[in-house]
Formats: sequence, C-alpha cells, structure tokens
Amino acid sequence: MEFISVSWTSVESKNALGSLLAKEGATNELATADPTTWGFFPLPNGKKLVVGYANLGLIPVAAVVNGHLLIGIDEILACFDLNTLQRTFTYRMPSVFHEFVSLNDPVIVRDEVGFICISATGVEIWAFLTNGPINQFTIEGAFICGVTIDDEPFKFAIPS
Repeated sequence: MEFISVSWTSVESKNALGSLLAKEGATNELATADPTTWGFFPLPNGKKLVVGYANLGLIPVAAVVNGHLLIGIDEILACFDLNTLQRTFTYRMPSVFHEFVSLNDPVIVRDEVGFICISATGVEIWAFLTNGPINQFTIEGAFICGVTIDDEPFKFAIPS
C-alpha cells in the first residue's frame, strides 16, 4: 500500500486565499459547517484542494492513498478521486477527527473519543467509542489499548 502525506498550507482569510490562488486556480473545495479558517492542500499532481473549516483546534490532515485523497477535518472524513478531485464520500465522525491510525484498506481513523473503520466507499465497518477523550493509545498486535484523559483504561480487539 503506497501512501503520501500531504502538507497543509494555511492562509489568513478566504480573501487572501482567493488572491493567492487566483492565477493557479483551485480545482475543488471542501468546507465544513461555519468555516472560519481557510487554506489548501497542494497535491502531488499539481492540483490544489481548498479547505475551509471551523477550526476546532486541530489543523486538517490529508493523505494520498491508492489514487484517492483522504482528508480529516473537524468532524468530517472526506475522500476525493486524486485525478478529478471529485468527492467520492463524506463521513460524519462521532467527534472531532484527530488522525489516521491505518491507511490500509479499510482505513482506521481516530477521533476525540474513539476509533472508526471506514471502507473505501465511505461505509462505517465498525466503531469503538470510549467514555471520554483519548489521552494516549497504542496498537498491540490485534488490539488497540489506551487510556482516556480521566485515566480510564480501554482495550479492544480490532475486528477482522
């Protein structure tokens, strides 16, 4: 499985973004509810995906996996075809997206309070939610183990 991490480029405002990309042009846009912060992902193929988000404390995260661009932002996980930048799915997370745990097919992501496994078509395969925000976690073989910010331990088997 080949994947490429894509760097986030932040700008001061939507107007500044428009000025910056006026000559180059963006090829698509992803905006969450009530966007207050803007920027873009410069992609390996030279295209740019503009993102506006509510800035809940974490910057957008993106990765290119097998010809698709996956983006986690606010409470959204979105997937775009890398060549056309057409959105192939949008999945609403139970809480705020934090990181990609595994980019294998299917993808496992972590939000503030749990882990979700998503198919290549955006269908939830399984979810494990904790009783509070996750402080830390590790993957130990076929298990995800960790502790919440309230020092409540958790451990669950990763379904196969």
